[in-house]
Amino acid sequence: MHEQFPPSPRNIQFPTSPARPDHGGQNISADNNSTLPSNLDSANEESKYTPGLWSSGGSTTVSLSSSQIAQSMTVGSVLNRHFRANIDTKHTDIVLIICGFVGGLVDGLSFNAWGSFSSMQTGNTVFLALGPSGQPAYPAYLWAKSLIALSVFVTSNVFFIHLHRLLSPRRRSTMVVSFAIQTLALLATAILIQLGVISPKPEDPRAPIEWMQVLPISLLSFQAGGQICASRILALDEIPTVVLTTLLCDLLVDPKLTAKFNPKRNRRIGAFLALFLGAMTAGGLSKVTGMASSIWFAMGLKLAITLGWVIWKPEGRSKSNMEV
Repeated sequence: MHEQFPPSPRNIQFPTSPARPDHGGQNISADNNSTLPSNLDSANEESKYTPGLWSSGGSTTVSLSSSQIAQSMTVGSVLNRHFRANIDTKHTDIVLIICGFVGGLVDGLSFNAWGSFSSMQTGNTVFLALGPSGQPAYPAYLWAKSLIALSVFVTSNVFFIHLHRLLSPRRRSTMVVSFAIQTLALLATAILIQLGVISPKPEDPRAPIEWMQVLPISLLSFQAGGQICASRILALDEIPTVVLTTLLCDLLVDPKLTAKFNPKRNRRIGAFLALFLGAMTAGGLSKVTGMASSIWFAMGLKLAITLGWVIWKPEGRSKSNMEV
């Protein structure tokens, strides 16, 4: 008997190497399997040369940092950091000395034309205290104007103190807003006088009181309150900008009065001379030109200070970054 071998099954297929895809679209399954690794390789190759989309280890740190850098370089973000930074207080004493000149100029004009102070409230307090006894006899109701000027000055102090506390005391934007408000008060006063709504001529002491004078007195008193608040915010109490009594006392009792280096003494002397020259300028301008021109001059000085805060040097880099 011959030994018979079982017939080999016809359905068995021996493994062969995967066929390469041809242009005719045959061997679809083999084509899909072979193109999958190549697609991954191409994606990895793209990740090497496409910045900001992929990073090593599947992390997105590179893309986030580049996005943050792009956002930090926009105009809006740069301006935001600029105006949110605190100003450098170095040389701000010069600004306050200019404010002292404005205080003397405005007070000289106010008292000469309307018989009332707008900055130095000591005089208004004396006039108010004399009111109950009917003194002085002329002009009548002088105490009423002094009361209004003093009340507006106190209100202005409260307003500017809370403004600085709310917006951050020495932030650039806060200083710009504060002095812009003071500038607008002077601008409104100048317009009222320029249009003839308020008479710039010195009033007749025996004539009835002109209650419209209360409006410019109030505006000037309001801006004066902003000045003295700024001196406290900038920690330069030796330059109050609106009063000389305590300034002279502090100057004379200074034990280092004759020292070679004494910044506080120099500031007090500068503030005294500035206020004195401001009042002298008011008297001289009243003879040469109209009162409106003098108020326009004071407004121009305040406007220059306001614009100066925009470009003022910021505080140290580390501190300014903490504020942002």
